[in-house]
Amino acid sequence: MRRLVVPPHGRTGVVLRACGVLVSALLVTAPVFLAAMGHGSSASVCGPGGEVLERMPGPVVCAHADVAPPGVDVTEPVSTAELRSRVGAGPAAYEAAEDLGVPMAAASNATTPAVTCDGDGSSGFRVQAMYVVEAGHANRYASLLANFKLWAAGVDDVVNRSAAVTGGVRNVRYVTEVGAGGTCEAKVLNVTVPAGSMSSFSATISAVQALGYTDPTRKYLMWTDGTGQCGIASLYPNDGATQANPNNGSYAQYARIDSACWGFGDGAGDHSVEAHELVHTLGAVNRSAAHSTANGHCWDESDTMCYADGGGHAMVQVCPPTLEYLLDCNSDDYFSTYPDPGSYLSGHWNAADSRFLVGGGDGSGGGSAGTPTHLGATIGVNNPAVPGLGTQVEVAPVLPTGRSVQTVAWKAGRADCTFADPTAVQTTVTCPAKASGSTTVTVTVTDSTAATKVVTSPLVFATGTARPVGITLGLDGQQGAASVCTSATFPVRATVTDTATGQPVLGLSVAFTKKTSAMTVAAAAGAATTVSGGVATASGVATLPTSYAARTTVGSVFAAATSATGTATPAKCTLDLDAAASDDDVYQGDPVTVSGTLNRSVGGADVGVAGVSVPVKLTWTEGSTTKSLALATVRTTADGSFTTTVKPIRSGHLGIAVPAAASWNAVGAELGSLTVRTPSTELTASADASDVGYGGSVHVTGRLTRTAGSSTTGVAAATVTVKVLASGARAATAVGTARTLADGTYSLAVPLKLSGTLSATYAGATGLPADSVDLGAVTAGTWTTSFTSAAATRSGTSVTVTGGLSRTYGGGTVVAPGVPVKVFFTPTSTGVSAQVASATTSASGTISVRTTYRSAGSYTLKVLKVAGHADATSQAVPIA
Repeated sequence: MRRLVVPPHGRTGVVLRACGVLVSALLVTAPVFLAAMGHGSSASVCGPGGEVLERMPGPVVCAHADVAPPGVDVTEPVSTAELRSRVGAGPAAYEAAEDLGVPMAAASNATTPAVTCDGDGSSGFRVQAMYVVEAGHANRYASLLANFKLWAAGVDDVVNRSAAVTGGVRNVRYVTEVGAGGTCEAKVLNVTVPAGSMSSFSATISAVQALGYTDPTRKYLMWTDGTGQCGIASLYPNDGATQANPNNGSYAQYARIDSACWGFGDGAGDHSVEAHELVHTLGAVNRSAAHSTANGHCWDESDTMCYADGGGHAMVQVCPPTLEYLLDCNSDDYFSTYPDPGSYLSGHWNAADSRFLVGGGDGSGGGSAGTPTHLGATIGVNNPAVPGLGTQVEVAPVLPTGRSVQTVAWKAGRADCTFADPTAVQTTVTCPAKASGSTTVTVTVTDSTAATKVVTSPLVFATGTARPVGITLGLDGQQGAASVCTSATFPVRATVTDTATGQPVLGLSVAFTKKTSAMTVAAAAGAATTVSGGVATASGVATLPTSYAARTTVGSVFAAATSATGTATPAKCTLDLDAAASDDDVYQGDPVTVSGTLNRSVGGADVGVAGVSVPVKLTWTEGSTTKSLALATVRTTADGSFTTTVKPIRSGHLGIAVPAAASWNAVGAELGSLTVRTPSTELTASADASDVGYGGSVHVTGRLTRTAGSSTTGVAAATVTVKVLASGARAATAVGTARTLADGTYSLAVPLKLSGTLSATYAGATGLPADSVDLGAVTAGTWTTSFTSAAATRSGTSVTVTGGLSRTYGGGTVVAPGVPVKVFFTPTSTGVSAQVASATTSASGTISVRTTYRSAGSYTLKVLKVAGHADATSQAVPIA
């Protein structure tokens, strides 16, 4: 029995991974004691069918049976000739990276055994390549050494090209030796282990450990010349982000690949098993990763580490199939040289940080930190926020090379929170004083390629001792003693600020009181909630000197406060009016903007007069009589300003006259003469035909325009009427109408049933004179009709008569719909014809009518005296 005290890392243990399958898992979330009690209890420790690996250092290690890739029989030995034909994953890794547009050297070394040289080739944290064979078996080391080195270089290509996807540089730090041309090649050891050492992964590890291969600074990548496995490796399920992660050199780790799975990576979807197992020993894939199967792999295909391993999550095709030869689809689960700020890999173990990689660890030795390949962003929120006061928020966009920020958009989880500038990188957010608990702040960043990144952060509201506030009271824009207009409404404003910061307070309730000389106690004068700027506004009216005050009540955030008293003294006001018109020469229908301010002087300062009705009038003289027309009435705003738009229809003088009232004296302003000109209109029209059969369509199209000076525009939503003036008629007959579109165009189909002169007319409107267009003579000709068929069928006491009718005009023959047809019966006995039924032809020109059987005779169909149609008679149809 072996007992282990798990160190307090938070998450530790060891998992062994098989090629494309979970080997086992042990996850410990707190220090506990584990006992390995042999096969009798291995199922409880390692899961069903598992074994405990007694010879592994550190925490308990388990192994489960693996599953080979499709079409691979791991029980069959592979010939040397077959193995020599396998080129490893290098070429496919380069092709996959090229498909993604990853920059690379013009001449790839993907088909050579060269790997990155680093230091003296042996010191530090390194991957040791090994050929392992049992005693008594043929040793193929010499025959396959060149292939082992090529396959090792292919693993390096997978890592290097995967790093390039996120703009970085990583290479496997192998134990190396000098190769051809002075390059570095992976040093592959020739290791012979006792017979039976391939019976299990445990046995293999025990055998190589007995030979001294136990160095924690080594990861042993073993090409084991045996059968029964595909690939299997150890993994500590620890997602701690620091260099102290147990996958990062705390213990010796081992990866075994049997001969059936050597050198893959050059076929359709068969990734490098060597790369797969080595990356397991680098610490991938942790259970906490977003796309983890929970069995050491990922489910977001395609990816060297992704496959259906029985972890319970279905595979999802997220990345192209060619990425089977690279690591980490979308670089978000276990390998990225530039994790998106705030993403999973920015705070969890990232295999790209392994010190067994050149450029990993502290980033020295030829690696680079990488560059962003997609838009990212981090959000900063100054928490906790005081409800009612602004707090700073900012976003730091992370942009790929060549991109720029196009837009920034802030939004709060609460609809009543406001941003000082919702489009700025740095701004402030203010939520009302009643807010409690927390909400969220979200920012959406869009870059120059239209890519977007949305990041969200909590906004937590502070609690504690009620904060003191100050209240400043203003009456009609004046502090303290104020002059107001008798009986006129004036604003009573309270401005609430936080004493400690001087910031205005948003969303705080304010109650107002008033007291006149005739009152013994103050009365309520309204209530309001502070808005932007900390201002709460109520309305006041005074006929006697009146004192006003404002107060807030104590709450969970702010203390109670009361303003100083302000006294409003009423008097009849003398007003000053300042106004102007935007134009003095316009066309009918064009807008004229009238704006200005209504003030009164208080202590030498202008005070706006709010809520006053300001009438705008146009006056003119006809003979000796002066006439006027009210164009608009507008009320002054809180600061006494006003603006309105009028559309005069005649010339005259513009002016404003505010009549006298109990509150103020009369005041007026002349805005000057205004010339109003009449624009011209033009109606165009054309018809596509002038001679059609009765009821045939004539399509009329055109445009109605308005010309004012040098500007010609289409007249929208106007009615255009098409008329026909028949010969000898005094008035034209309307045969169709249409409404103009936004650009003044129109189109309609007129069913012509009247001959004469065709015209299009516009009746006119204010500022738009009438116009018409003569389109010339049109003819609604008479159709020649002909029965194309006639039949009668008796059934008992009834007869069904059917037929077909066509009509011809201008050389064209068509079916005749909607034409009344009469049915006549001629008895054989008398020979006297009489109408027995009638019907109207269908859309296809046919009729079918049922009548009562009378006697032997014949039926005839007739068109008689139908407008626009010549008479026609069918052949007689006998009935027995």
